[in-house]
Amino acid sequence: MKKLFLAMSTLLFFSCSSTTGFFIPGEVDIINKNISIEYFNIAEGYFDLEKYAKAIDYYKLAMKNEELYYTSFYKIAKSYALSKEWDEALVYYKELLERDPDNTSLKLSVSYITAMSGNTDEAIAQYKELIAANPNDQTILENYISLLIFSERGEDAEKSLLELKKKFPDSKEIKEFAAKIAELVENPDTKLGEEEEEEDSENDMETEEKVGR
Repeated sequence: MKKLFLAMSTLLFFSCSSTTGFFIPGEVDIINKNISIEYFNIAEGYFDLEKYAKAIDYYKLAMKNEELYYTSFYKIAKSYALSKEWDEALVYYKELLERDPDNTSLKLSVSYITAMSGNTDEAIAQYKELIAANPNDQTILENYISLLIFSERGEDAEKSLLELKKKFPDSKEIKEFAAKIAELVENPDTKLGEEEEEEDSENDMETEEKVGR
């Protein structure tokens, strides 16, 4: 809150400067640039307070500064995702991906947001492509299994869990996945999680872990 107050105070100072009407060459550009920086700082303050709607408003103002444009654009995308406005988030993340088509993190975010927006089949197809392109990425496979469980596709989740167990036997998610899959299929493979029965596991798809690293 202190950071937000200081940013607003600085913005007020810059807004009231040069009231004589006489400008030094380049002064307007400098003032506008400084104002944009302060808009960005205010947005960051609201973002830290999880007031994402207000943060978005100020990030959009900060985008008038070319140097802050794409940083602000990304933070808008993340703000929409964290506030679970999936349709808006998807628009922004897809545009980011168009600019950086080989960015696996952005692809993963798009797939997650696609799933959360209700387009399960499309999200599953996207995850399959990601797994094929990144066969040794444990996080992608775990996220894919989470999606299959979430969409109640128990048999597919069971097959993918076997793959996870084979490739990444130390995964902390195995026990939790096995328990959830057992609720979805009639005759689950009881060996899926037995080696982890004595271990604690932490679970669930947290939005902030899935978008915009």
